[in-house]
Amino acid sequence: MPDGLDPNQYRAILESLPSGVYAVDRERKLLFWNDGAERITGYLRQEVIGRHCQENLLMHCDLTYHCLCGPECPLLATMHDGRSREAQLFLRHKDGERIPVRVRAVPLRDSAGSIVGAVETFDEQHPTCNPRVHPNAQTVPNHVEQTTGVSDRQSTELYLRASVRDFAEDRVPFSVLRMVIDDLNGFRKTHGAVAGDRIVHMVAVTLSKNLRDGDIAGHWAEDQFVAILLDCPAAALAQIAEQLKRAIESTEILWWGDRLCITTSAGGATVREGDTAESLLLRSEEALICCLKGGGNGVEVQ
Repeated sequence: MPDGLDPNQYRAILESLPSGVYAVDRERKLLFWNDGAERITGYLRQEVIGRHCQENLLMHCDLTYHCLCGPECPLLATMHDGRSREAQLFLRHKDGERIPVRVRAVPLRDSAGSIVGAVETFDEQHPTCNPRVHPNAQTVPNHVEQTTGVSDRQSTELYLRASVRDFAEDRVPFSVLRMVIDDLNGFRKTHGAVAGDRIVHMVAVTLSKNLRDGDIAGHWAEDQFVAILLDCPAAALAQIAEQLKRAIESTEILWWGDRLCITTSAGGATVREGDTAESLLLRSEEALICCLKGGGNGVEVQ
């Protein structure tokens, strides 16, 4: 039996890890990109090796959506002072959506101990909450649309009705959030139907990736989504809605050399005593209409 692993075996292990792993040199040129990095970001090795991370490939940003790909880059800071770093950030997928990740940056040293680059590892990490048990909602079968990757309207309605029953039985608060893509028809007329479909898919994925564990997003209409936010009282609804809206605003798609982005409008309502699925949906729709009448690109909650 050999005493240890050879370099090729070490590389094979790193290549196959489910976590994203990449390495850069002092100029932040990408030297290594593993299977996990391909899966999480959508970029294949051959698309990124040899390029520089400051080319805004992943567009890391912090929790306030402030871009970190310049002097505030965690890898750059680690190469300067040799200290490891860990942070909750967002990266932008190749298809444009925003994905929350936990990143860890460590310096890369040569045999003499000099810093010659840095390594970053990252994993998807959804926002967390501690929802109380929703026994009815948890039994609802979920049918996912192939085109958007989120729940279809029927599944979303069933989930909502089950959540209303859970509230009536156990008083577990939840909220409904409607989000509409601002002027999707105008976007389609300007850029074409295929670009419009890409935008819808990007919004759907960004919503699903940025919702908390236990929440669901459903495709409600061509330009509209409904999110059901479990264990979400009225005091938290506006903040969560604003975070989701900002996540979508920071997405973009590359289309014939142009970077295309959109905004959304949101209306939300928190369940009350005596609510039905219909009354809750109506109040969320009224809040959305109020937002749109105010010019859109905002959030209104009831």
